[in-house]
Amino acid sequence: MSLIKQFFNKLLGAAMLLMVTGIAFVSCQDKVDESNMYTFTGQLMSDYLTEDEALSDFLYLVKRVKLSDVSESTVYDLLSARGNFTCFAPSNEAVQNYLDSLYNTKGYDITQIPDSTAEFIVNNCLIDHENSPALLSTQFMEGTIETQSFAGRFVTINFDTITGGRTAVYIDKYSRITASDIEVENGVVHKVNKVVAPTTSSLSALIESTENLQVFSNLLKLTGYDEVLNAPFRDMDYEKNHPETGLGCPTETGDTPVPTPSHRDSGFTAFVEADSLFEQAFGISLEKENGLILNWDEVFPVIEQKCKEFYPDATDPDYKSDNNAVHQFVGYHITNRSVAWNYLLIHYNEQGFGYRNPENLSIDVWCYYPTLTQDRILKLMEGKQIQGKRINRYVSERNWRNFSEITVPREGILIHNDGDNAALNGYFYTIDEILVYDEDVPNKVLNERMRYDICDMLPEQMSSGYRRITSGNAAKGMHMPPGYHSTMKTSEESRVVFLPAYGYSWQNYQGDEYNIVGQYDVTIELPHVPYHGTYEFRIGMQNVADRRGMCQLYFGTNPKNLEAIGLPLDMRIYGENPQIEWEEDNPDDDDYNTEIEKRMRIHGYMKAPRYFGTGSSTATTDNFRNNNRVFRRIAYTGTFDPHKTYYLRMKSVLENTSTQLFIDYFEWCPKSVYNGVEEEDDW
Repeated sequence: MSLIKQFFNKLLGAAMLLMVTGIAFVSCQDKVDESNMYTFTGQLMSDYLTEDEALSDFLYLVKRVKLSDVSESTVYDLLSARGNFTCFAPSNEAVQNYLDSLYNTKGYDITQIPDSTAEFIVNNCLIDHENSPALLSTQFMEGTIETQSFAGRFVTINFDTITGGRTAVYIDKYSRITASDIEVENGVVHKVNKVVAPTTSSLSALIESTENLQVFSNLLKLTGYDEVLNAPFRDMDYEKNHPETGLGCPTETGDTPVPTPSHRDSGFTAFVEADSLFEQAFGISLEKENGLILNWDEVFPVIEQKCKEFYPDATDPDYKSDNNAVHQFVGYHITNRSVAWNYLLIHYNEQGFGYRNPENLSIDVWCYYPTLTQDRILKLMEGKQIQGKRINRYVSERNWRNFSEITVPREGILIHNDGDNAALNGYFYTIDEILVYDEDVPNKVLNERMRYDICDMLPEQMSSGYRRITSGNAAKGMHMPPGYHSTMKTSEESRVVFLPAYGYSWQNYQGDEYNIVGQYDVTIELPHVPYHGTYEFRIGMQNVADRRGMCQLYFGTNPKNLEAIGLPLDMRIYGENPQIEWEEDNPDDDDYNTEIEKRMRIHGYMKAPRYFGTGSSTATTDNFRNNNRVFRRIAYTGTFDPHKTYYLRMKSVLENTSTQLFIDYFEWCPKSVYNGVEEEDDW
């Protein structure tokens, strides 16, 4: 929604805003310095900025910046209306220092700056939370704030220790909060000592400007990936032409309009070795001057030879070819979605985790990322037994009573949260080992049951920041207009709603779901399998008799000509139906429980996994194996080729256009797991 339309909507409801109470999230464990806390004033944000002489320069800019090119109303007018704004207000000294540095002139006259500079300063300092509360410092957690700023950027929170052992809060690494939690009628003001000024560089340019990443930067240029990472991040046609709202799903959100995404962004995330790691691992010595490598002609042949050893079958001499070893090496470091640190892995309703205590991790979580090297996958993991976030960790033995790790032959590559790593179109993270797709990655790391949340498969949604919506009434969801996703195509008759449902007691993996009604016809591009072999492809189910519908499934490699598989999938029947033959587990008879599973498999069904349950603010302890509405459907069994892309089509077969297509998660399970020496685990 444009700022001007938000402004008029807020004026329509110009009654006094009720003071926000209750805190939605638990703070970082660090204790924030309270010496500069400010008490509630009862003013509007515009009033507070007007009365604080130390913010007069920021006030001047707020009064100057217009809400849009076609509006005479200013940001000041918006801050004079009801709403929920978080403001990181720079002091007069901060504004002056920024202008002096930008224009290389001491005491630069603020009245002489162009509108673009004024807009940059103001729009990066303000967040409109719309119907959700503004943010107090007690709600800050290390990582990215989920709501974009007026400038369409994601603000990053960092903590550090300053003089006297106090904990300081930094916005985008450099802007320190000097006075926090100034509550006003329409939001919260936090004063900062520097203008919030995120980089406008592309990911490629940001890596190039980072002194300790010159080897990787040179490799990006050599392979042509620098041009890929320079791509525009925002779909400007979508900005101008998308509908602002769409209808929700009957019986979930009804015909009440729900918002569409404000933006359709694309981007990248790169996991990058520092120069010192290349020196240590490859036995090279870099000579630099002004940050540039002087002896590149000497060190590159060593790097190239290492890449050829990593990928001996990639023999094309053209560095920009997919069949070149250096090209494959670089491409395996990059995924085609922009993912902030706190969303690299999603914690919500895995066993033992409480979403209001996010720093207290429990069992392992994972996420599979496709890479720019065709057909190859990165696996990220994090959990209480894992020291940090890691890439391609291999756990060969677990305790199946609690999913804990027993034997870990491969610790995985540690990912570092560097800070100052957010580009306009993505993020980079440094890693502590050379990242290679060796033979153990497909044959051991990924030789497992692979479970994907539907959102893991939608790069535009992840890049636009809608992977997790944790504030406000999340169950109301978001309408996704036709054409929004590159990997999920929907017919014009399909009404598509994403329901995050954070904080709600829904029986969904990671809490969220897609809910589609109308005469729907949906085709989803599926992730690649890691190796050639026989797999079961499974669909996570949560049936509801009076809400769900029935659809025909189609499967194959040609999205325009997919073959129908099996009978239509009925999402209205419960487990006791003869088509499923589900029963509750007997806690005292494992053999009988195994017989239930075998009987269900004959019909193409499996019980729900033990891994997740109802999301809990303290700790998830239940699961859905004894829920007669929640299970898995084995949709297709066959031979998969890792070099081919497969598609799933789901088409309604009912005339009733109010019945729902529920999409939660998918599983790829290799034959070595579902028909291996040991019985497949129930996690």
